[in-house]
Amino acid sequence: MAIAPWVDFMTRWNDGQVTPEELVEWQTSALRTVLGHVYEKSPFYGRRLSGVDLDIEQLSDLARIPFTTKDDLRTELHDVLSGSIGEAAFYFETTGTTGRPTPCPRAPIDFELNWLPFAHALERVVEKHFPPGGERPVLAVIAPNDVHSACLSLSFAAQRAGITKLDLFPVSPTLGFARFFEVLAELKVNILYCSPGLLMALAEMSAAYGIEVPDDLHVKVLLTTGEMCTDNMRDLLAETWQCAAYNFNYGSQEAGTPALAWPDGSQVVLEPTYLLEVLDLETEQTLGFEGYGELCLTNLVPGLKPLIRYRTGDLVDIRTDAVGHRVIKVLGRVKDMTEIGGIKRGAAEIDNAILADPKLVYGYEIDIHATDGVDRLVVRIKAKEGVDHDRIKALVADRLTAAFGVAAEVRIHPLLDLKSTTGGWVSWKTARIKDLRAQVTDDIEVRSADDLARAVEKAI
Repeated sequence: MAIAPWVDFMTRWNDGQVTPEELVEWQTSALRTVLGHVYEKSPFYGRRLSGVDLDIEQLSDLARIPFTTKDDLRTELHDVLSGSIGEAAFYFETTGTTGRPTPCPRAPIDFELNWLPFAHALERVVEKHFPPGGERPVLAVIAPNDVHSACLSLSFAAQRAGITKLDLFPVSPTLGFARFFEVLAELKVNILYCSPGLLMALAEMSAAYGIEVPDDLHVKVLLTTGEMCTDNMRDLLAETWQCAAYNFNYGSQEAGTPALAWPDGSQVVLEPTYLLEVLDLETEQTLGFEGYGELCLTNLVPGLKPLIRYRTGDLVDIRTDAVGHRVIKVLGRVKDMTEIGGIKRGAAEIDNAILADPKLVYGYEIDIHATDGVDRLVVRIKAKEGVDHDRIKALVADRLTAAFGVAAEVRIHPLLDLKSTTGGWVSWKTARIKDLRAQVTDDIEVRSADDLARAVEKAI
């Protein structure tokens, strides 16, 4: 498959030179191609799509194609691939924190069409925050790079965007937190790419290593990744680090990166290479390409592991903005929805209710109790230095009661469980909520979050 036409179309779309009619025509043709590609080359899809009408006339015909699930990927493993590992330019795989690791190799066309949108997004950041003739951008990627795609994709993207880039993961035994902070200061790193929870933890622990955030560093831009980042969390990061903050990219090892940040702070769907459907939470039927529900993703690139109608398990809201882009808000995982006061609540609802004022709070944990069937929330908050504790307690308790209709008690704690920082890499709910109404079970996500917390504690 020739890469050049894809690169050309992606670049024209990024520059606003593709009409809505051209985009639909491109997507429809690409969908026909990728369905034929996986049917012919993937043992799994050859079986799954046998007897299915693949004659696509319009994008709505996608609804008759069967779903792909996470369990399919864990069971079928290499049979999902549309080719052999020897055809890959690079090999990655999932971390295994939520189940068996699955292979995620990238053919040359997969990899180029993954890093190129990253480059476009980084170029927009540089244009906005680093004017010509001034300070040059230096990007630290604070993420593990073992069989993980982000670090390598960002290397290619940063090179194209004219950004100095380094991998700087403090949990690594070859680095550690002390040298991590030294490097940030010595190199005057001014862009950080990191998960929201770890960014907040770094700000809190920096003083122990002789660094005050933000005064002793030169950070101008935060790019978040790896877990949900609500609007209020983004504001908290910006206030804590005293810089611009973007919810930079949404994606996964399996699916790649279907959405990236725009200068206005929105996350825009990469429509030349992805179709993002929304599924109704009750009926599991498609709502089309906009709405509120579970995200169902189709890769349009005929590479080594395109996924067809892949149920991500993520809770999203997709709308069209004023210029015609589809923008996505990732609101947590469907699995992480928690019943409070008889109504299921998404992670973003809870996060935004608690993070009421970015000048007051570092982080939080929640216990959910029930007495005679009546729910009650106990929230432990790590307060910022010098703030009025009584004000925080009243503000957060009032917001929770108003939002969810239940009693809420707020306690100020000097130190939260480390899992509330690192556990978000596995599951927002596992990291922050203890549902004391439910029976405790052995859960891989809980074990993975505990393991990560121990690894970070050892590095500290």
